[in-house]
Amino acid sequence: MLDTLSLPLAILVAVLDLVAVVQVWRSRIEFGRKVVWSLVIVLLPVVGLLMWAVAAGPWGKARL
Repeated sequence: MLDTLSLPLAILVAVLDLVAVVQVWRSRIEFGRKVVWSLVIVLLPVVGLLMWAVAAGPWGKARL
């Protein structure tokens, strides 16, 4: 069961990470913060995505 879900789940996480990185780079924050957020999202795909979503994404209080 897990084998059949692993590929679609990996693709979903990759697509969501890509969306998050694009949103970071489209934001008006300074360049250094864009780099840091992008690295966090890319190096920690699931945790970084959750951190971004809570901090500044769809459910976040801060706007990037």
